[in-house]
Amino acid sequence: MLRVLRRHIEPAIGKLGVTEVRPLHIDKVLTRILDAGAPTVANDALHHLFRMFHFAVKRRWIDTNPASGFEISDAGGFEVSRQRWLNRDELAAFAKAMQDTPNFGRQNELAVWLLLALRVRKMELLSARWSEFDLERGVWSLHPSRTKMNQSIDIPLAAPVLRWLEEVQVFSCNSEYLFPARRLIHMKGGVPRRNRFGHISPDTLNVALRRLPLDDIEHFTVHDMRRTARTHMAALGVDRFVAERALNHKVRDVEGVYNQYDYFEERKVALERWAKWLAAIEEARNGGAASAQASEDAMAALAK
Repeated sequence: MLRVLRRHIEPAIGKLGVTEVRPLHIDKVLTRILDAGAPTVANDALHHLFRMFHFAVKRRWIDTNPASGFEISDAGGFEVSRQRWLNRDELAAFAKAMQDTPNFGRQNELAVWLLLALRVRKMELLSARWSEFDLERGVWSLHPSRTKMNQSIDIPLAAPVLRWLEEVQVFSCNSEYLFPARRLIHMKGGVPRRNRFGHISPDTLNVALRRLPLDDIEHFTVHDMRRTARTHMAALGVDRFVAERALNHKVRDVEGVYNQYDYFEERKVALERWAKWLAAIEEARNGGAASAQASEDAMAALAK
């Protein structure tokens, strides 16, 4: 929300008083976002604007909400839920592309494997601090303020995940963040500016993925990795309550009210199995034909 406000709303109407904002200003915000090719962001911006000015009406700072006359069709339109996920062959091709593309970088590759293995949202990982991790116990304690659904979760760390985190720790060079900002200063309009984040930018991994030669693979996004993980864990026979809790989803309806069990031990077993499945793909890409065959055998055993 803060990113939409800073990047898209504040530059357009940030200098106006609350009583000065008219529907034409709301239209200006939405048009600028749509011209940049970001319909989903336009939908988010309209939602935030409506809530902001609704609050102002309730406080009697203004008489009418300038965003109230706009429909979703005036912003990005109705969104269709994505169904994209990567099958095993696509994951193998993805792994090969990451390893064969020099300017992709091992840090970005590790971020991808961790996103897949831990099944968290992109910024939950990329803005994570080492203080949240107990590597000896093998647990990542994610605070409610850092999650989309504002609910905490203790995430068990499988053996392959701990190995990847050891590498990340070396790259982080004693930073408080797992993935610290790679440049503290950037240039904007010829003027040096300090980065807003101590960790890498939300766009860093997206930009890196665009460098990969993946012409033979249907387009996918970073968010599709959670769907990929959920789909494969279903194929591995993981119980649906365990799989959903591993995504930090709430169980819905009456079941969600009365069932407060966290499924930690069950998630630990499931995530260990899933992480080993992913590690087998990575090792197949690293070790040539012999390793590839060994990994195929390991993946087949895990899938049984």
